[in-house]
Amino acid sequence: METIQSLKPITPDFSEPSISLFTLDSCQGRELIRAEAISVLQSNKYYQYTKSIRVNSGMWVVFEHANFRGRQLLLDSTENINWIKFSGWTSVGSVRPINQCRVYFRIKNRAKGTFMTIDENLEDPRASKLSVCQYNGKPTQMWFYCRGLIKSKSNNTCVDVIGGQRTSGTKVALWTEHGNIHQKWNINRNGTISSHLDCNLLLDIKGGDYYDKSHLILNNPQADQQTQFWDIELL
Repeated sequence: METIQSLKPITPDFSEPSISLFTLDSCQGRELIRAEAISVLQSNKYYQYTKSIRVNSGMWVVFEHANFRGRQLLLDSTENINWIKFSGWTSVGSVRPINQCRVYFRIKNRAKGTFMTIDENLEDPRASKLSVCQYNGKPTQMWFYCRGLIKSKSNNTCVDVIGGQRTSGTKVALWTEHGNIHQKWNINRNGTISSHLDCNLLLDIKGGDYYDKSHLILNNPQADQQTQFWDIELL
């Protein structure tokens, strides 16, 4: 066994895994997009000699040989425009995403310093409003990420876009899990949280002077809208 020269911890990634394999350099040519493991890549005649790779989301292990054998490389969200030059391998045999263990976290608004919180005043926990408020130490401010869902530790319900509307200003609430696209989110490395309905619909605070000013909504990206940025505080 060769001597270990260095170690690097793997930080949690809160997005559904996706990887693109290309038949040409610079992420050109035929593209194979996958969200799950591929044990024998050589069985596909177009991709037995992968020339470039783009990790769209998640973290992936790329293996030199089929059935997850041989040398391996860990990739996060990046582009490798010349795979042979980068890896020294003539082919890619198999790939698989890293399945991360459950971790709990709080979601803190970077501009306000307040936390995403379940409104405890509603009678129906399946459709609770979401707002931001000061730290309270309760499970109503604790969350975990699972298969694209942001779920509450308090009652296991999911952050949901009301009615699945793809429009700016739509309110965000909690609902029992159904797994449809309007319950799925990416927590992005730049601090935004985007809906799978549209990557340009971001989690934001409504604002204004009315009773619901602290409620959460979808909003289009705005350079000067600092309430669209969130920090993940691991517990």
